[in-house]
Amino acid sequence: MSEAGVNGAQHIQQDAAYVEPDPDLMIEDMSYQEAGQYVMSFLLTEKKTEKILQEKLQDLDRCNERLAYAEQHGDGQQLEQITRELHGLIQERDSLLAELEQLHRKNVVLKAQWRIKATRGGEAARVQAERLLADFSELVDVEEYKLQEAMKDQEAEDELAKLKAKLAGEQL
Repeated sequence: MSEAGVNGAQHIQQDAAYVEPDPDLMIEDMSYQEAGQYVMSFLLTEKKTEKILQEKLQDLDRCNERLAYAEQHGDGQQLEQITRELHGLIQERDSLLAELEQLHRKNVVLKAQWRIKATRGGEAARVQAERLLADFSELVDVEEYKLQEAMKDQEAEDELAKLKAKLAGEQL
């Protein structure tokens, strides 16, 4: 095989192995709260799709009953119309089933990513809280130091005032 053929085959293999990331699953850059809302919207979409599917299945059952009735009573035109409707409902059902399966898979991944974000967020929050406590402790220490210095200055002024009063009393 020529070099171009080998390189072309390698390129095809690399392309076949590459899977485009699903943008629906990219929540890394979101905050914990944003990611939670995003995951919740996907869960709600899955539940709504389940509800629509249940309604479609009920429509399908009713259509099957109508088809059975039309077959018993031999109305060819009605039979043809119901058959077309039945095929449409089956396609819609299959489409909803595929969508529901895809949503479910995405929700499994999104919930796992959200849990990971929660643990990382918890660790980051703990580190941030420790840093804030350390900063606060330093501020408290500074404030305490300033308070002690102010108390010493006040004591010195009080002593000086006593000495001045004592000297003034002795000179009289």
